[in-house]
Amino acid sequence: MDSLYFIDKKTKGQIYTYNRGWGSNEPGSWKDDKYVAELVFMDTLIASIPFEMGEADIEGEAELKNTLHSSLLETVPQVEEEEKTLEELQAELESLIGLEKIKTQIKEHVAYIEFLKLRKEKGLKDQEKITLHSVFTGNPGTGKTTVVKLLGKIYNKMGLLSKGHLHEVDRADLVGEFIGQTAPKVKAAIEKARGGVLFIDEAYALARSKEDSKDYGREVVEILLKEMSDGPGDIAIMAAGYPKEMEDFINSNPGLKSRFKYYFHFDDYSPDELIAIAQYAADKRSVIVSDDAKEYINKLMVDAYRDRDKSFGNARFAYAVIDEGKMNMGLRLIKDPNVNEMSDEELSTIQLEDVQKINAGKQKKKISIPIDEDLLKIASAELNSLIGMNHIKEEVNDMIKLVRYYRETGKDVLNKFSLHTIFTGNPGTGKTTVARIMGKIYKALGLLERGHVVETGREGLIAGYVGQTAIKTKGKISEAMGGVLFIDEAYALSDGGSNNDFGREAIEVILKNMEDKRGKFAIIAAGYPDNMDKFLLANPGLKSRFDRVWHFYDYSADTLMSIAKFMFRKENLFLEAKAEQFLLSYLKKLYTQRDKFFGNARSVRKVVEQAVKKQNLRMASIAPEDRTEEAMKTLTLNDFMEIDVERGAKEEKKRMGFR
Repeated sequence: MDSLYFIDKKTKGQIYTYNRGWGSNEPGSWKDDKYVAELVFMDTLIASIPFEMGEADIEGEAELKNTLHSSLLETVPQVEEEEKTLEELQAELESLIGLEKIKTQIKEHVAYIEFLKLRKEKGLKDQEKITLHSVFTGNPGTGKTTVVKLLGKIYNKMGLLSKGHLHEVDRADLVGEFIGQTAPKVKAAIEKARGGVLFIDEAYALARSKEDSKDYGREVVEILLKEMSDGPGDIAIMAAGYPKEMEDFINSNPGLKSRFKYYFHFDDYSPDELIAIAQYAADKRSVIVSDDAKEYINKLMVDAYRDRDKSFGNARFAYAVIDEGKMNMGLRLIKDPNVNEMSDEELSTIQLEDVQKINAGKQKKKISIPIDEDLLKIASAELNSLIGMNHIKEEVNDMIKLVRYYRETGKDVLNKFSLHTIFTGNPGTGKTTVARIMGKIYKALGLLERGHVVETGREGLIAGYVGQTAIKTKGKISEAMGGVLFIDEAYALSDGGSNNDFGREAIEVILKNMEDKRGKFAIIAAGYPDNMDKFLLANPGLKSRFDRVWHFYDYSADTLMSIAKFMFRKENLFLEAKAEQFLLSYLKKLYTQRDKFFGNARSVRKVVEQAVKKQNLRMASIAPEDRTEEAMKTLTLNDFMEIDVERGAKEEKKRMGFR
């Protein structure tokens, strides 16, 4: 069959034509003989059509034989949906679990449309057109489709749509594979939805490729825009998808934002709402949940909410738990030899053991990973090659000794100490560098599977609106699984401001995952000492989760000088005596006048980069035959003249000014 049509009571009585061809234009495809074409639906013979192949083409209608229309009616139950009044539809919307913000928004939306209708009926001039095109954002299972269906019926009762039915499509239903296929598909979908709602799920997929000229999603958008602008009307086009992706979709074409007038965001269901949905699902499935099973399901809902990401199923998850519990109940009872004598209550009650099996076998086996001596040697050498921070090196070496001892004695390493650490210190003291090395050391010791480091800050964890910060933070944590999540300037999560609540939400997600996924990843939170003290006080649980605090001290002038020489050596450059004497004098002054914004190694790097550039320019101005090998490797006092360097909290730049 080449075509599929959805047929409901709104389209009853229409004629649908299915085209299917056999054979070809080449002779010999058919033998001259008598044949029968049979129409079979769900293994039931509906009709048969006898026909004969011969030399001549004969026009006319084939006679149906053995029509079994009655058997079709028996095969497909005919359920007439009860017509509901506007008040009943609004009551149905109100009865939905949760969605309080959406309910309020829709009530106000409907009331405002009624107001616009009233003005129009009274003949008042109004430039604002009544438009029904809307965008629905939210994660899966948050009720978007349910609400869209109700809106279609509500608009129908308000006289805004002639039918109020829902025609649901996605990218595959609208985009053709070849040139010329897309437009007919889109126009056909629009006509099927005419009088009701064209609901485009995951609409952002239509704008997934801005550069690919062969992607026909843009053609779909152009046709939709034309329909919304000057089409015959009697249609509501509604697009749905994930919040961030839908924002990108709306911004992909300047016309979309003006055509889609109403925006509805569906938050994830809260644990209490998920529990209520699970109970509703049990009632719909005609099963009873025992008290202890109910308590276990409640915990499942809370844990699932805490661990959710953008793919969390919301109501679908609640239904799935009940369905799986019911299946486990059935498998348990059917093994009982006395199952036929059981009461209706016994055959309908989900017990604790039925729901406990839902997560059975899903826990990953703890794997003991042996120490990778080669990687440990490389990572330790990287750490020991760093200039200064001897106390940090001692901490790490002590940790390596403890891990070896715990492994030798068969003790559980992860329960002896946490991988989560606070790094405090001013900029340029090596916090990020050490964090990257720690990922390798954790991997070498078998404490983490991958040892990679995911670097982020406040902007990588916090979203711009309620409900999405948890998902964004969870996404970063998922990305860091098996490795290290390095949060630079972590104190920004607890800073005051309009988004303070979002910061607290991120901290709560971090705390939950630090406990629940203990040993599966490490968090290193870094920042200025004073600010990090305030960060640890922002939530009572932070101090207990971060049981190690490593402070990175400012580099002394002598250490800064060693860092500078190390950087110069990497460029195969060396200081003459006067240049070295001056640079040390300058670094001592820089260290003495430092504040909390002192750049440490970063300030040194800037001096080094500019001195190297000055030396290279000096060599470039000398004729090749006059350049000596010693001169090309030597930094003189002149190479440090007139260099701007970072100074102080305001990053004030002053000339070094040696003349």
